[in-house]
Amino acid sequence: MSGRRRVAVVTGAASGIGLATASVLARDGADVALFSRPQDDFGPAERLVAQNGGRALPLRLDIGDREAVTEAFDRVEADLGPIDLVHNNAGISIVAPLVETTDDMFDQLIRTNLAGSFYTLREAARVMQPRRRGAIVNTASELAIIGQAGYVAYTATKGAILAMTRSAAAELSSWGIRVNAVCPGTTRTPMFLAEFDGATDPAAELADNEASVAMGRIAEPQEIAEAVAFLLSDRAGYITGTHVVADGGRTTCIPVGTIGVAAQ
Repeated sequence: MSGRRRVAVVTGAASGIGLATASVLARDGADVALFSRPQDDFGPAERLVAQNGGRALPLRLDIGDREAVTEAFDRVEADLGPIDLVHNNAGISIVAPLVETTDDMFDQLIRTNLAGSFYTLREAARVMQPRRRGAIVNTASELAIIGQAGYVAYTATKGAILAMTRSAAAELSSWGIRVNAVCPGTTRTPMFLAEFDGATDPAAELADNEASVAMGRIAEPQEIAEAVAFLLSDRAGYITGTHVVADGGRTTCIPVGTIGVAAQ
């Protein structure tokens, strides 16, 4: 470890939270393998990693393809070196009422959010166990903790990720590998903003969303990335099997004014 940059894998790295995490990890001293879909633009992530002093290795793959995930991890180890850190982040969101959620919608969510996360977690363990070290952060969601109409299938995958995080941490702790999760609240990402495309009044929809957050605003990707970077760092060396909720207080706080208390 001495004298070398750590090697990190970030899935869903081309935009949003993954893009921000790749940049932060490079800033903190890592070379970063960027996993994302074949159609995604890797340019911004590659530039940010380079600007922060790291090497970037862009790899195009379907995270729901187990063979592709295995091959990608092997490529990272060959090209960048032993993998130390993994942000298991790739995911999609499909919003629909329960009775209108088709089998295809459900299958897409399971393939990407759950199967893809499982394959990535399994490969991370495979390469980390022989060296008896490593840290992994899985991206769940605030909706793994609270319910919201229109997200039944999505929340099924994110709740499963929290359960998987706890079991993996229990199993891998004896190998020196920590596993935690981050539960982002509403975050200004392309995936989130796309959910407003069909709204009659996107600005009003966003304002309603912000009003449900105690801090009165949605998160920036950088804010979630900093939480991920902390959990992956040695500063979190005694933290495993848990989750950090980065949601501006939405799941635990009543927003100011909703019970007749005026804002200060």
